[in-house]
Amino acid sequence: MRRWIGGFLLAVLAACLFGCSASGPRFSEMAGSIPSLGENQGRIYFYRTSIMGMAVQPDVTVNGQFVGKSQPGSFFFIDRPAGTYRASARTEAEGTIDITLRPKQTAYILMSISAGLMVGRPEFERVAESEGRKELPPLAYGGSAPVSTKAASASSPAPVAGAAAATAVAAKPASPVAPSSPPAQAALTTASSARNTAPATTDATPFAKTSINDLRLLLQANR
Repeated sequence: MRRWIGGFLLAVLAACLFGCSASGPRFSEMAGSIPSLGENQGRIYFYRTSIMGMAVQPDVTVNGQFVGKSQPGSFFFIDRPAGTYRASARTEAEGTIDITLRPKQTAYILMSISAGLMVGRPEFERVAESEGRKELPPLAYGGSAPVSTKAASASSPAPVAGAAAATAVAAKPASPVAPSSPPAQAALTTASSARNTAPATTDATPFAKTSINDLRLLLQANR
């Protein structure tokens, strides 16, 4: 009977632990795809390792903004400009911690639930970077931002469609265009053609340069 009760309690404990834990990828699986920090940015890792009070999972806020949940066996992180921030979580009591970030600095905040009168009290503790980095790898990601477990590809980026199109257009030889006659040139050509078709007046033409009076005198002399 005792074995049955013990087995039942273990099954309930395992089911509760499975249901209460984060289901994201482990830190060791996604560490290579976590983006690097900006010039004036800092990063805060929140994580919880203990299963004590595992059913108690209060929301975590930073300067009043929701950033994640305190789940056993999980972690999440936020990036913020350098400065001072206050993280807090509330159940029957409120736990807070002030976090000062320098540019390019990473802070590690250990979350836990201590015994309380009815539910449990959330607590925060800033730990050394060496300790935080050692405890993160087996924890599951519990943040709300989507993440990838694949590291960024080292292959060269695909060409931009617009640039490819511009290259193709530049590489295509231009088709020869027949020169068109401007209006002034067309008018000159027409005038020249008219002059060429008009009968030319030369010295060989009979009476070409003789006036009408002279012609009359010549005709009277011939009579």
